[in-house]
Amino acid sequence: MNDSATSDLKETIIRESTRLFLANGYRGTSVKQITEAAGIGRGTLYWYFKSKEEILESVFRKFERGFVEGLMEAVRNCDGDFIAKYKVFHRFATEFARDNRDLALASNTLMSEIVGTGAEAERVTKAIWERYRLFLEEMLEDGKRDGAVPAEVDSVTCAHVIMASHTGMLVQWFIHGNSFDVPAFVRTVRNFLLKGITGKER
Repeated sequence: MNDSATSDLKETIIRESTRLFLANGYRGTSVKQITEAAGIGRGTLYWYFKSKEEILESVFRKFERGFVEGLMEAVRNCDGDFIAKYKVFHRFATEFARDNRDLALASNTLMSEIVGTGAEAERVTKAIWERYRLFLEEMLEDGKRDGAVPAEVDSVTCAHVIMASHTGMLVQWFIHGNSFDVPAFVRTVRNFLLKGITGKER
């Protein structure tokens, strides 16, 4: 099997596992369900992944590559001040959630199943979210230096608030998105957070 076919099959396993984990939970999803959804045998799955937990880790790693690293690149390519960078951040996060619904939701909801288990997947996901938080702190500290963010803002706490707000926005969007104006909702969250951070209307 060539490298392209190998990569495609691994992606199929990760994609179908993500969908099943989101629908049934990690514990509620069996290896049999994954192999059936991916259209492969058990032996083939274990050729690519040692265990179901390793598949879960791969789901989190895919989120890290697509969202966290993509977000960092988008923000770092922005030459503006904190306000401009935050708008790029918010737009990237929103578009990623729109285009990668299952991965975005699963990466948030699966954490509740593994926190406190001591599993390797827990260590992996905590490290990913810590990387994300530290990047937000860096953004906020840069904002203090460019004068957009007041010096008294607690960057650590504020980074946690931004992350929590975006997680909540994601859940509200996918639960209630058919019953309200999503673009207005996304803009309102962005402007609400920016006002809270900078003290100014945006």
